[in-house]
Amino acid sequence: MNETLNIQRLFRVISAETFAFRRYYLFYVIFAAAYAASDILINRTGFHPGVFAGLGAFLIAISPFMLYNDVFHKIKGVNYTMLPASNLEKWMAFWFQNVIIVPLIIGLLWLILSGMEFALFGRPIDIYIGEEGLSTYLIGILGMQGVAMIGTMSFRQLKWLKTLGAIFVLQVISLIISRLLLYQFDLKSFIIEMQAVNLAPDTHGWLFDYIKIVAYAIFPFGLWLVSFFKLQEQEL
Repeated sequence: MNETLNIQRLFRVISAETFAFRRYYLFYVIFAAAYAASDILINRTGFHPGVFAGLGAFLIAISPFMLYNDVFHKIKGVNYTMLPASNLEKWMAFWFQNVIIVPLIIGLLWLILSGMEFALFGRPIDIYIGEEGLSTYLIGILGMQGVAMIGTMSFRQLKWLKTLGAIFVLQVISLIISRLLLYQFDLKSFIIEMQAVNLAPDTHGWLFDYIKIVAYAIFPFGLWLVSFFKLQEQEL
């Protein structure tokens, strides 16, 4: 593609993918209906939207594996490879489906269940989440989804399994390195000293703010960037 980004072409890609993924979006609706029916049959006291929110968060996190499982398949992925769009447009459509459309559908279904619970059982709709809790919740979901996005764009087959394997290997390597650093540089004594002087956020707020900024930059923005470069590699 001569143009890196064309808004009209991007809109066409998003529209085409949304239509192609309609069966997955219908699955979310059926899943919510099945959850509501089973919950009311078992408990008979409400739909427990909070439980569905947790299940919905899991669906949001794994949505890249569900929607884009076959994008680089030798046969099923031919249409995606030949898609008349630049890699940036493909990735933006990929990002839009997972980060915008799927959470909107899950959130709408949660609101519907909450409204039904209010209408049938008189329970108020509680949508308040503290600022700290909301940021942690969003970072956690988007972080997990970002890892799934990288795995989707990194592997051609068995995407979720290979992603879990890569996470396990990275955890083992991180554990080994941390242990070596701990004993090589006597970090254990340093940690004990910091605990002794009662290192708290109110006395070293700048340090914790810096760590928070770095974490927000990595989760999810850094993960999104890595998934884009993985798409570039696959398309080469």
